[in-house]
Amino acid sequence: MAKTTTISVRMDAELKNHAENILVSLGLTPSQAINVFYKQITFQNGLPFPVKIPEMKLNEASIDAMEEKNLDEYKTPSDLYEELGI
Repeated sequence: MAKTTTISVRMDAELKNHAENILVSLGLTPSQAINVFYKQITFQNGLPFPVKIPEMKLNEASIDAMEEKNLDEYKTPSDLYEELGI
């Protein structure tokens, strides 16, 4: 049997709860998710996703969305597409 070790992490409680709810819907425990993450780090020889500073406009929109402010509402997808010019 492979040796195991323990990781201790401090994080925002709300972030932890939100992430763990998503993991439950995926059928994963936090330990399984961390193991997947670490395996991907070793396979990719680095982080398995790009790490960069987002564009300021996107960053502001993300913060607004998390804080549920300055949000536009649309009655239908067509209304949104029209606003976007699609």
